[in-house]
Amino acid sequence: MAETDFDALREELATLEEAESLVSAERRRLHHQIDSGFATESTRARERQVSAERRQMHQRIDALRELLGVKEQTAGAAPTDWVSPGFSRLERPHALGS
Repeated sequence: MAETDFDALREELATLEEAESLVSAERRRLHHQIDSGFATESTRARERQVSAERRQMHQRIDALRELLGVKEQTAGAAPTDWVSPGFSRLERPHALGS
């Protein structure tokens, strides 16, 4: 695959991850509303719609990650690729804010 194709896939992945973040935030808000007892039938319908949209995004994100050979990064986890092979996780230098 040409490098420009990979660039386009990376750009699509970044765009989808950002959009998924927004959709997930809306879904959390709807779940909070439902869990708090303030849900209407339209709230439940919107939650189902948002959840379906999120599932579709995740399917595409997973497919793009597989094509690009990118591993999913756990939310809130710091990337570890900067760590020197000579350091264990517990021995990382603290200068980088870890």
